[in-house]
Amino acid sequence: MKNIILIGMMGCGKTTAGRLLAQQLGRPFVDCDELMEGHTGRTIAEIFAQDGERGFRSLESQVLEQLSNQEGLVIATGGGAVLSRKNVISLRRNGTLVFLDRPIDQICASLDTKDRPLAQDGQQAFVARHHHRMPHYLTAADVIIHNFSTPEATVAEILEKISELGKKFLIINGPNLNLLGKRNPELYNHESYASLCAMIQQYAVDHNSSATCFQSNHEGAIIDQIQAAEGVYDAIVINPGAYAHYSYAIADALQEVDVPAFEVHIGNIHAQESFRSLSVTAPACVGQIYGLGFVGYLRAMDYFLKGGQ
Repeated sequence: MKNIILIGMMGCGKTTAGRLLAQQLGRPFVDCDELMEGHTGRTIAEIFAQDGERGFRSLESQVLEQLSNQEGLVIATGGGAVLSRKNVISLRRNGTLVFLDRPIDQICASLDTKDRPLAQDGQQAFVARHHHRMPHYLTAADVIIHNFSTPEATVAEILEKISELGKKFLIINGPNLNLLGKRNPELYNHESYASLCAMIQQYAVDHNSSATCFQSNHEGAIIDQIQAAEGVYDAIVINPGAYAHYSYAIADALQEVDVPAFEVHIGNIHAQESFRSLSVTAPACVGQIYGLGFVGYLRAMDYFLKGGQ
């Protein structure tokens, strides 16, 4: 049973909602700050004062790694936990990340800054910190919560959205696929790349999932996307284009990240030039589909939607 992990700024209600959620589900509740205080015999303020923020973050990462090896927990993290990509990867390994996106003006109006070291610099600095962290919260989140009318309403929205949760797909297309509709349409398709992306994203929505489409003509950019997928996406669907036939660097990247990938080719690679029948990237994937046109992407997504890993 996956952990439910609450992320968000201090004062957004993680502890309050977490305790109520754990009670409703009959699960243990863990507050990371309280756990660190118990382990060290010091308050969070004392840890910051004695070890600095770097020491605090190191301890926080150790605690989160331990918790990620357990299951069935409701966990309230510290506000800066997701700033570390390592933490996000650990937490997503066995957990669903729920971002409590409480409006910053509501947080400021209700926040008790006592014993909160990173809330001592005034409201302007706090708002700036919120702005800096927002992309990290949005990238890490599997679920985003907006209802803060009551703790009960927040928990109800968490339960509803978790029950509907699907997969987060990263769709990667390699060289020249931006020319779909123009490049040899009889072989590759008459529809444009934009049409392909629209079809994929609608299919994801229809299956309570999401899909991010990325295309590049540059090998390094594709490798960067693969490496950045760990801890963010559940699966990669990749059409490497011509890179499939010789890019061992892309193959290495697919093997190294802890995100399963499925290789897709629009045309029949065995009915073209002989060199196209060989893919050096396919062995790094859980499967390969070719010759189904745009539908091949959907069949690759189906593999993961039906539980494949």
